[in-house]
Amino acid sequence: MTDASPRRRVSPLTPEDRRAAIIAATLPLLRAEGVHVSSKRIAECAGVAEGTIFRAFPDKAALISATLAHAFDPAPTIESIKAVAGDPDVRFRLKTAVRILTRRFRDNAPLMMSLRGSGLAVVTTTPVFDPREALTGISDAVAELISDDVDRFRLPPTTVASLLISMVFFNNRSEILPEDQIVDVVLDGVLSPEAKKEPAC
Repeated sequence: MTDASPRRRVSPLTPEDRRAAIIAATLPLLRAEGVHVSSKRIAECAGVAEGTIFRAFPDKAALISATLAHAFDPAPTIESIKAVAGDPDVRFRLKTAVRILTRRFRDNAPLMMSLRGSGLAVVTTTPVFDPREALTGISDAVAELISDDVDRFRLPPTTVASLLISMVFFNNRSEILPEDQIVDVVLDGVLSPEAKKEPAC
C-alpha cells in the first residue's frame, strides 16, 4: 500500500534568509581561519554550491563585509544588556553585563586580529562598522542599567559604565580577574574593608 497523501514541498529560502544563512556559516570560518578563507570553503560549510554564494552577494568582499558587519553589530549586545534592567539587584545586573561584554570581546577578538593582519580595505568594499558609535551605544546601555541607583554611586553612571567596559576589555586580554570579580572591584574598590590602619599612638 502506497502513501497517496501529497508530499509537502519545502519552501525555498527568501533572498534575505539565504543571505543570513550564508553569513551564519561564514562567521565561524572567519573567526577560525581569517578573512582570506576561500569561497569554496564557505560554500562547503554553508551546504550550498559556490555559485549560490555569488547569487546572494555580488562578490566575496561583499560577503566578508556583511559577515563582519553582522559580527560587530552592537544591537544584539545592547538588547541583551537591556534585558536585565528590571532586576532589583544592581550587582546581578552589572555581572550579567560583564558576561555579555566578555563574550562579545572574546568572539570578536579573532576577527580584529585577522583584520589587522590582512588590511580591512583589501578584503571589504564598504565600512564594516563605526567602533566609536558601537562603543557609545553599549556604554549608554550599561549606564542605563544603574540609572535608577544613581544615588548609591559617587561617580556618574556614564563614568561607572566606562570603567566597567575598560576593565572587561583589558581583562579579556590579560585575564587578571575572574569575570564576576570585575564588578566587585568597580563597586567596592581594592581595599579590604577590614584593612584599617592602626593609629600611631
